[in-house]
Amino acid sequence: MKGGIQINVKCFAFLALVLFLWSSCSDSSDSPSSGEPSNYVTSVDGFVYVNSKGNSTFLGTDVSGARKSDSPKMEVHFTYDFYIAEHEVTCGEFHALLKSSGEKCEGMYRDKSPITNVTFFDAVLFANAKSKKENLDTVYTYTSASFDASGSCDNLVGLSFHENVKGYRLPTEAEWVYVASQGWDPEKGWNSVNSEYKFHDVATSPANELGVYDMAGNVLEWVNDWLTYFTKEPVTNFAGGADEGSLGERVVKGGSYRNESSATTLYSRGDVYTVISSTKGDYLGFRLALGTIPDATWLDESGTVKESIVKSDVSVFEMKHLTGTFESKLVFRNDITSNLSFIDFGSGVVSVIEIEDTQKAYHPDISPDGKRVAYCTGFEGTNGKSSIYVRNLNAKGTDLVKLEVENAAIPRWKIQENGDTAIVYVTSAANNKDDAAFAEMSTWQVPFNNGKFGKPKKLFDGAYHGGVSGTKQLAVSGARLLRARVAPYGKTVANGNDTVWYNGEQACNVSLANDGSDRTVFLDFGGKTGAEFVGSSYRTHERLLVADAKGKLIQSVAAPSGYTFDHTEWVLGGSNYVIATLANASGAHQKIALINLSDSTVQVLVEGDELWHPCLWHSKNNYSSKDLNTDSAGVYYSSSAYYSALELRVKMQKFWENRDSITALALGSSRTMFALHDKSIKSHNLLNMAYSAGQLTGMSYLFINYALTHLKNLKVLVLEMSPDFLWYDGFTTWINVIYNKVPGFKYDENHNFWADGLPEHFVDAVKVTPRPETALQHPYDLEDFLLPDNSWGFPVFLKDSADCNMDSPVFKENFVYFKYVVDVARQKGIKVVVTVFPQHPGYASTGSFGVYGPRRSSAKEIIDSVKTMDVILFDENKFGAHDYTDKMAYNVDHLSTSGAEQFTHRLDSLLSKLSQ
Repeated sequence: MKGGIQINVKCFAFLALVLFLWSSCSDSSDSPSSGEPSNYVTSVDGFVYVNSKGNSTFLGTDVSGARKSDSPKMEVHFTYDFYIAEHEVTCGEFHALLKSSGEKCEGMYRDKSPITNVTFFDAVLFANAKSKKENLDTVYTYTSASFDASGSCDNLVGLSFHENVKGYRLPTEAEWVYVASQGWDPEKGWNSVNSEYKFHDVATSPANELGVYDMAGNVLEWVNDWLTYFTKEPVTNFAGGADEGSLGERVVKGGSYRNESSATTLYSRGDVYTVISSTKGDYLGFRLALGTIPDATWLDESGTVKESIVKSDVSVFEMKHLTGTFESKLVFRNDITSNLSFIDFGSGVVSVIEIEDTQKAYHPDISPDGKRVAYCTGFEGTNGKSSIYVRNLNAKGTDLVKLEVENAAIPRWKIQENGDTAIVYVTSAANNKDDAAFAEMSTWQVPFNNGKFGKPKKLFDGAYHGGVSGTKQLAVSGARLLRARVAPYGKTVANGNDTVWYNGEQACNVSLANDGSDRTVFLDFGGKTGAEFVGSSYRTHERLLVADAKGKLIQSVAAPSGYTFDHTEWVLGGSNYVIATLANASGAHQKIALINLSDSTVQVLVEGDELWHPCLWHSKNNYSSKDLNTDSAGVYYSSSAYYSALELRVKMQKFWENRDSITALALGSSRTMFALHDKSIKSHNLLNMAYSAGQLTGMSYLFINYALTHLKNLKVLVLEMSPDFLWYDGFTTWINVIYNKVPGFKYDENHNFWADGLPEHFVDAVKVTPRPETALQHPYDLEDFLLPDNSWGFPVFLKDSADCNMDSPVFKENFVYFKYVVDVARQKGIKVVVTVFPQHPGYASTGSFGVYGPRRSSAKEIIDSVKTMDVILFDENKFGAHDYTDKMAYNVDHLSTSGAEQFTHRLDSLLSKLSQ
């Protein structure tokens, strides 16, 4: 828990630093055919030239019991050479370029000591600054930067890595491992045995065979990669994950002064807990690499090679401001792979997920509830067979269902008058220029409920695949002519009259608004009618045109310079937005953009190679009111926060939903979170509100401000006592990593924690705030929080127990917090059960209480002091003399599922007796 890397927060924008570091990039594609970094014909000072071309290395492992994200073993081939720094970037080097960032070179920091407590973003800014200093192009680009109180960068909005640019950068994991493997010997590096638990000046331990220092010790190192699963098949020029995945996890490599040499492996890719880009730690630094990566290979989060890379240009909060809700999803066709891809902005991270399939997918349309997607196998303007399918909008595209009719194309979801959902489709997507041929086509509707199609029903003749209005007054069609079927007065479109709008000029990409306005958006071919309306001539698809319910032009929006529109569709959810692709001068559909018809602005959402047929859905449930700011209300997670905020995000929702029925509450760290399965407690309605890195500051904050205010039926408080955590301060375990990173807690605080009652829709707003569903480093789900059965492993030490001095101000403050929570709970008549969790029994033969200390004598003094309080002590550790077997453990200080079963059963028995 506390041994994990911590994150700094408190954002302050240092304008001078931002201006100094502002980067620009011309994404050069002239990769050297030889594989040798061009422009570097002589040696580079402080760097080693690595002859990797034609060679390979192995990432990951097939060792039993390894983390899933560390396996399987994957071979990586290189077709290029590169440079890598001889040693980690020093404090002196760092501050020579970035004078306002990171730890100062004083005290334990010296000019030649490795710079630590730097984020991934800090490393990126340093690499860019070094490139600019040496008149090289910058490898990284971004749109804006933010900084914490120490001057460290905690976010780079729009960050992009350009592998074909010749400049300084972080090494890839593959490059790092290839270099480190040349004489790997962790025993010779600075480790927990010889380091005295502190880092040393760089290059003071033996170099490896290439002349590179400190890869197996001293400090852990950032590399360039997003974390992703590996594949069993060999890959070439591996550059990591294609994007941030489900939780924005990064890869760190090597060992540090606090790790045992036996636990330092080439295949390890992380720290004790999840690492994200804003992570910081006093044992985490970095080194640089130099050179381009030709024909890089990227894997998606499932470990599949990405044939086409798609990158998002907007953040979750930017998307929320555009749509008014966190619940929005974008789906589109990747024409390179023929698969559908989507982004779920409600997950809290911006990751492009591709649904692998064997069939072609065109014209996707998201269901009204946002959970399914319908699509067809043919596309607008073409004749021939086409089928319609519906599947769940998830990574696997589960529950695939086919509409069993002869021919069906361009599906559009519709909510019927009885509230059931249906799909409107046409029998042909062929062009509609010929009257007779168009009359032979038809428009149909088929119910879709409980994952199954009903019986199709013909609506009328003519393939009106541009949409049928909810008012039943209009249907439209494109692909050569802008045709409309208009209902006569007092009747519906089923009895309507067919007509041709836009003076019979060529039109396409027609879409009918879904907000009741019966507006039609379409594209044309630079025709006379459009030019007269706009007031000037323009090229094909250069203007987006909007017609009213009678076909009269009412608005036009110009495409960005150098681009034209294609694949226009109204945004689902009743907004004044249109989604479209942007094609460059060569006709490549490189971008998907959101067009705001209120002000005619065009916002690029994603970029790629060939992006077709976008569909953007957002929920109508934005719950906005004068009493509720949905930018903050219930937002207990953001991608820049430590991942423990995600765990709390889940638990805070359960807290608000069940506040009237909760009778027991558990507070603590990940030890409590994994050991106590609240769903298995029978004696009470217990909520396990523990979270990773949970410490007394956060625990007391949650208890005093939330539990005492809202849990009117609370009878029992289960409170963790982990003596080792008493030496970790609240700033780096609560304020810095959660409280200052998400707006929800401050919002509650500014409203007196809703002591006078929750505003309308507050709980509804909490439910739709960002929440990722998975994470690679997490071997547990967010519903049960149970770890797989593993073993205790070996008793390791991640902190010198001698450092845990009971005269420490941090210790004294934490113990005061602990006693205060106990006293307040008892005053309120709440029974307090204090838990001590099992750790590796091997610590009984050492001088340390556990993985983070303290001395066993100090721990005994602490626990004896707890016994004097008015509490029930539930000590399942017994200083190592416990009966939790190897199978019941996940690692040295966390129980597995089997261990949790035993712990929970015993605690439930105790709680039952207390209730009698």
